[in-house]
Amino acid sequence: MGIQKWLRLPALYNVFQDVIGGNSLRKWFIETYAPAKPGDKVIDIGCGPGQIVPLLPGVDYVGFDVNKSYIAFAQQKYGDRAMFLAGDITSLRNDSRLRTADLVLGIGILHHLDDARASECVRFAHCALKRGGRFVCLEACWIAEQGMLSRYIMAKDRGQYIRTERAYHDLLTPVFKSAKASIQRRPMRIPYVTVVLECTK
Repeated sequence: MGIQKWLRLPALYNVFQDVIGGNSLRKWFIETYAPAKPGDKVIDIGCGPGQIVPLLPGVDYVGFDVNKSYIAFAQQKYGDRAMFLAGDITSLRNDSRLRTADLVLGIGILHHLDDARASECVRFAHCALKRGGRFVCLEACWIAEQGMLSRYIMAKDRGQYIRTERAYHDLLTPVFKSAKASIQRRPMRIPYVTVVLECTK
């Protein structure tokens, strides 16, 4: 079983994220770009095993993921304070629980999707938000001055559609009137470049 198959197991995925600094990066992202107020409705696209739930106290949280093992793990650990659904943007498109959100999160989602599917995800987020709500993403990103080690590591990512800042921006602007992108070189324990994408409905 290769590492990508091992990472489908929620406990091992969590350990891996701790080792490379991914969970610390999520914490920084939430605190800096996606703080939510108590009572806010938060929808988490591709929520994984629910690592960000403890970072969003007092919110009405709904997370979904196509990996049923992740959802079962999240439900067992955080089910008393959050809702978790097994499915994706297609199977859950008409689910009324995924509407009127103050905040929709996409943490490491778009770089797993080709352009057509990523555009569908952006439209899903737009439909899920109330007016004035925000769609905020954290994604792996190519930059011109990227080092060879960083490029090598990111090329091994499970997501095969890492884009440039411009390409991410072009995915968002047909749906949202404006999109702000901020390159982040904040290091994990591995050299990895990300971009924070922010949109308002």
